[in-house]
Amino acid sequence: MAKRPRKRLPVAGTAATTDAAPQCKLREVPDSPHFDAPTGATVKLFTHEHVGAVLIAKAEYGGRQLVPPGQAVTEITFAVLPDRNTLKMVFVFSASITGRGELREDCGGDSHFLRALAGDEPFQLLRIVGR
Repeated sequence: MAKRPRKRLPVAGTAATTDAAPQCKLREVPDSPHFDAPTGATVKLFTHEHVGAVLIAKAEYGGRQLVPPGQAVTEITFAVLPDRNTLKMVFVFSASITGRGELREDCGGDSHFLRALAGDEPFQLLRIVGR
């Protein structure tokens, strides 16, 4: 499996973080773990590794599988659907239950933190509201 180049992860409060925000499609919904985004916007999510490799083994959004059967990938891309939809993901970790990483959105040059990932919690849900 070829390693993909790591994206530069900006430090919170830096100019890079502020400049990248308008390019990010997913916006946190205040006082909730959910996100909203413009309907039809293309969103690209990727894993960032901290302890061991972190891959997306399964991902489903709007009834559509985003990862080919029998494969595990480091990134997925999808178009935001109208209304409320759930992105369901299962992650695999080379360091088993001690694996750690992040799910991030690719914002064109920089990235946006979405979720902390842990090997002992491989299933994650993201509710996305298309507006």
